[in-house]
Amino acid sequence: MSKKKTAKSTRKTTPRFPRSKKAAPRYNPQTGKLTGRAIKAQERLDALTQKYQAEGMAAQDARQRAREELRSNPRRDWRGG
Repeated sequence: MSKKKTAKSTRKTTPRFPRSKKAAPRYNPQTGKLTGRAIKAQERLDALTQKYQAEGMAAQDARQRAREELRSNPRRDWRGG
């Protein structure tokens, strides 16, 4: 007795690769420097830190408060509140 062959689907299947969490790297190991958005983010962080230090905060507290503020509104648009 021979087995009956079943027809396979003709649709091509492509493998699914997991999407990386970060599309672009923040640090380029070849040059040893930050890249793209990370540069602007660092500049904003430094500016806020200096602003808070000018108001009389300690360096560590100023840095922490600047980070909290940037995290609360990363896109700097109306949705941040």
